[in-house]
Amino acid sequence: MVHPERLGKYEIKGALGRGAMGIVYKAFDPHIERFVAIKTIRKDMVEPELAAQYMARFRNEARAAGRLHHPNIVGIYEFGEDAQVTFIAMEYVEGTGLREHLDRSVSFDFAQLVALMEQLLDALEFAHAQGVVHRDIKPSNLIVTSKGRLKVADFGIARVDTSNLTVFGMTMGTPPYMSPEQCRGLEVDHRSDLFSTGVVLYELLTGERPFGTDLGSVAYKICHEDPPPPSEHAALKLPTEVDHLVATALAKSPAARFQSAREFHDALREVANMSVKVENDLGTTMVNIGTLMLLQKAAPAAWDDDTLRTAEHELARAVGPMARLIVRKAAAQTRDRFELCSMLADNIADPEMRRQFVDAFNETGSGLRAGVGSTGARGTGGSSPSVQAHSHGAAHANTSGGAESRDARSLGTALEPAFVDQITARLAVYIGPIAPIVTRRAAREAKTRTDFLQRVADSLGTQERMAFLREVGFGGD
Repeated sequence: MVHPERLGKYEIKGALGRGAMGIVYKAFDPHIERFVAIKTIRKDMVEPELAAQYMARFRNEARAAGRLHHPNIVGIYEFGEDAQVTFIAMEYVEGTGLREHLDRSVSFDFAQLVALMEQLLDALEFAHAQGVVHRDIKPSNLIVTSKGRLKVADFGIARVDTSNLTVFGMTMGTPPYMSPEQCRGLEVDHRSDLFSTGVVLYELLTGERPFGTDLGSVAYKICHEDPPPPSEHAALKLPTEVDHLVATALAKSPAARFQSAREFHDALREVANMSVKVENDLGTTMVNIGTLMLLQKAAPAAWDDDTLRTAEHELARAVGPMARLIVRKAAAQTRDRFELCSMLADNIADPEMRRQFVDAFNETGSGLRAGVGSTGARGTGGSSPSVQAHSHGAAHANTSGGAESRDARSLGTALEPAFVDQITARLAVYIGPIAPIVTRRAAREAKTRTDFLQRVADSLGTQERMAFLREVGFGGD
């Protein structure tokens, strides 16, 4: 794909990622000599039936975040458009999405978790004071820099004072993180953001989403069921005060929740100052909860040299001499072939070149040195993203869409409407109401399930592509 040299006054330096309707670029503002990120929508990719709604969301993001100048909110600089592209120029943040940290089971101690949550709540307190309700707080909209600074992004469906972006009865948001009032299509206020923040907190504490991810049941659970206390799933024994904190944040009635981000912040800080009992060789010791680790980080895999050399060779076709550095860095951070392949493919902006890289990567061996096992949920037996559906993904598909278990042969068969519908429902978790447009386009262009799933995944940004592919069973055992 050929990228533009300029958008408005901005000099395009390269692609950072891609979404369903456009690309996010790294660019340079020559007037004040700073790098920016530019989110774009290609007008020719917006289906007529959803054009008005999608463009309204895009303008709303610029309007909402543009009035919020806060160190924990991604800054918006400019909204512009030309004949082909509408774009938002925003603050360029060097960081990693919290979703990616969670997918890799990165370790947090309780103090780090509290620091991230306090920054999120500080940002929400400021936004709410300015009359802005985000309405889509989730890990993939939270960026964490190398220095631990959290930034809130993507105000595309925010409510701004009396914004008419949505109407009564219309549901907007990401299902596993939505409040009960969002699920019911009711009017929301700032306390909806606090519920979503409680979901994020629960996931940071336990590594699991409190209401699951299945579209067929998540809304019902959010509205009618209380999740298990986080102490039942966390890696360490949490005090009951943590359970009470989370239960308040996840209360079904807005009136029973924390009434402000500041109230939530203060309650979290009070819990963080507690001491808990820890058993060790010397008996029982009282320690501050902030010193305890919540998740154990899995050890990276030991990759064989042939696999890495092949990966470098194939990746170099797309990114040039930087391939060696990219491969070595990814190998040090990943635990299995699926994860390694996905991370490397994320560096390739062009969808066709990305598919070619994945196909070439599939031809290599198991990737792990003899005797080394994977610490992830999948085994290490030589399958890879476009070859075989892993058992967890297939089981998940059965529970959410009734689809049959898919093996290597079924992924190569022609598409069926039921299968496309199932993938559309799963994609909607990530990109909302435009999911049918993306899957219809992919279905028209693809000849097999493998090709179809790759094309659909290409509509997602770097942080979410790997998680989506896992959920639809597009990985290796």
